[in-house]
Amino acid sequence: MRSLIRAAERLATLAGWVAGLLLLATTSLILFEIALRQFAGRSTYIAEEYSGYFMAAMVYLAAGYTLQHGEHIRVGLVRERLGPRGQRALDLISGVLGTAFSALLVWALWDQTLDAWRYGTRSFLPSRTPLVYPYSAALLGAVVLFLSFVAFTLKRWLGEEA
Repeated sequence: MRSLIRAAERLATLAGWVAGLLLLATTSLILFEIALRQFAGRSTYIAEEYSGYFMAAMVYLAAGYTLQHGEHIRVGLVRERLGPRGQRALDLISGVLGTAFSALLVWALWDQTLDAWRYGTRSFLPSRTPLVYPYSAALLGAVVLFLSFVAFTLKRWLGEEA
């Protein structure tokens, strides 16, 4: 079990780094678009579209990393008033619910990605980007989130601080 936890944590860390690189790519793309418009009076025609794709990928890819570091939004009002056993029980309940929710998210994104691949769905914008690529990034992030919730729940089950 501990090897599964470590693998999920490593994967979440890698996905977090990829999300950080996507943030740099988004910033660079936007700055390039601004400079190109300002100095050459031209446009890349893809900056807005790809910035949106990168932002969506960032959100999904960073979600597991955020959970791993305890940065997801929590309502501490109840949790802080409980003792260690109560906090552990509440964490277990939220871990199971989070695992279930992220499993549904993986299922829905899998279905969406598979449809985009099957039907060759493309963006209606000038780039005509095959949507299977941005959908796959979101799906990958959802899988990482699912595995992170599994690791979170297992750690609490084993009595470790998640």
